[in-house]
Amino acid sequence: MKRLALLLGPLLALGAALSCGGGQTQGSVFDPLWANDDGKGIAAIQRQLAPAPPPRGVDVAVGVAQEGGRTLIVGAPLRGGEPWTYAHALDARPAVAGSVVVGLGRRELFALDAAKGKLLWKRSVQGRLRAAGDDGRTTVISLEPRTGRGSVILAITHDGEVLRQIEDDQDIGAPAVVGRYAFLPWQGQYVTVLDLLHGGEAARALLRTEVSHAFSIGGALFFGGAAVTRVDDKIRLGGQGRATTVTLPARELPGNPRWLNPGTEVFPARATALDKTHIYARPTVTGPAGLADDRFIATYFRVVTGFDARSGKLAWVTLGDADIIGGAAYEGGFVLCDERGDVTFLDAAHGAPSARLSLGRPVRSCVVQADGIKVPPLPRKEPLLRQLERVVSLPDAELVAIQRFLLQELSALPDDEATATLIQLASQGRGAPALMDAARAALAERRSGARFLLAALERRYDYLASVVHPPPVGPIAAALAAMKESKAAPLLVAHLLDPATSLSDLVQVAEALAALAGPAEVPALRTFFAMYRGMDDASLLPVLVHVAATLRRLGAVEILSRAVTDPWTADALRDRLTALDTTAQPSRPSPRPPSGPP
Repeated sequence: MKRLALLLGPLLALGAALSCGGGQTQGSVFDPLWANDDGKGIAAIQRQLAPAPPPRGVDVAVGVAQEGGRTLIVGAPLRGGEPWTYAHALDARPAVAGSVVVGLGRRELFALDAAKGKLLWKRSVQGRLRAAGDDGRTTVISLEPRTGRGSVILAITHDGEVLRQIEDDQDIGAPAVVGRYAFLPWQGQYVTVLDLLHGGEAARALLRTEVSHAFSIGGALFFGGAAVTRVDDKIRLGGQGRATTVTLPARELPGNPRWLNPGTEVFPARATALDKTHIYARPTVTGPAGLADDRFIATYFRVVTGFDARSGKLAWVTLGDADIIGGAAYEGGFVLCDERGDVTFLDAAHGAPSARLSLGRPVRSCVVQADGIKVPPLPRKEPLLRQLERVVSLPDAELVAIQRFLLQELSALPDDEATATLIQLASQGRGAPALMDAARAALAERRSGARFLLAALERRYDYLASVVHPPPVGPIAAALAAMKESKAAPLLVAHLLDPATSLSDLVQVAEALAALAGPAEVPALRTFFAMYRGMDDASLLPVLVHVAATLRRLGAVEILSRAVTDPWTADALRDRLTALDTTAQPSRPSPRPPSGPP
């Protein structure tokens, strides 16, 4: 069921501004039995609107604050100027579109001038605010009814006159409006073009990517969801999947951030964890499908990661002072709003902070619109390795997921200095404790930075010298063995005999010595074997077996042969030695004497 209500008076100006174009079809709005016209209708609308593109919106950050028991909407013009405030209860997050801020609270819908915060109009409604679109003269609003199903669409002029009201069973997403036409996405694949003058469906776009948003940026109109499609001369090919559509490169990012949240959802006035893990990007307004500056960013609480839009490769990392809860992309960079009410501009190329402003108070949520602003970039000389090191070293449990992700990025860097950073992260008492195992595993896979690995092995536990945490000997040993670094052998046998070396590290040390040890290490290996061969400890057995194999390789078989016949040798080790030393012909061991070993 649907109901259309029309107030024609204010639309006469729209009718004069835009004459009717060819290819329009009048039909039932949101009819699922619509006959596909192969894009002819939407192509005609595109040609009609091309000479008069959507105006750019106001560049503004809008936050929701609580002060003295009142809810405040706070706006800060991104081009400078004093923040403005407007007090009103809110049932959902306000929407910023074009030149207006739309809010709804206690059954009162209202619109503010986005630049100054001045009230434009208000009216009583039922439902909750989803989203809004605006072209500088008319605002189209999508509401969720009280039932939670279907939609109410309102088209209202900046003077507060209702041009049209539609109630429908379909969930209608974030709308856009250009002149006499409203663009209404629904059912995840359609965008209906509603003629605000006549009330019928003027055209319909069919897309093969999920869509729940219609919006304008930089004077161009877009339909978006999982991907973003520009309304240009290829929009007629949307049903064939050949329109000008940009998608993000596939990357598994912490928190599973989204570029565009579902346009059919109602978002609370207070930001949630989903707002703190978000993707920001700006589609190109001309030329081939792509993203402005070939960049997109992902936020994870107060961490911002910048990516190459073509390859998905990490380009830079930066760290904020508070959790980021809103933002937008502009040509040349990104603007982000945090819980403190601080607004920061980041250069797209390097992530350098280019400018800052403030909403003047902490905010519960924040919505940013950056349509035409330009901010001169500032240089950033800090290399990616140092950016990564700074974030992964933070002892912050909330950031562990993004730190694990960045640790993988750091591990992929070939720089010797990356090895040094991994040594620090893998050492007890250094970096985030939850990352230690991942750092140890990454360190074991290193094939560069041998000088840092050798230097770390020279550090031994020494309480008096304030060296209370030994280096991550095990993974260092594994890395040096893979590099065939024979200089490590004397350092490794020293750690083999060091009681401070953990059992897990001993296994990797013994494995490395099996490849690296030479005749000079035989005395130390014999000492270790003699000290521990009698211990009936399953966890120590692999270490002793590796040491025995190394001694055999180096020709020191006499100690192994004696151990096979010695009753004080642990039974499990004797069995392994028997299998290892095939040249020996051990006799059955005599019973153990009642006292200790000789």
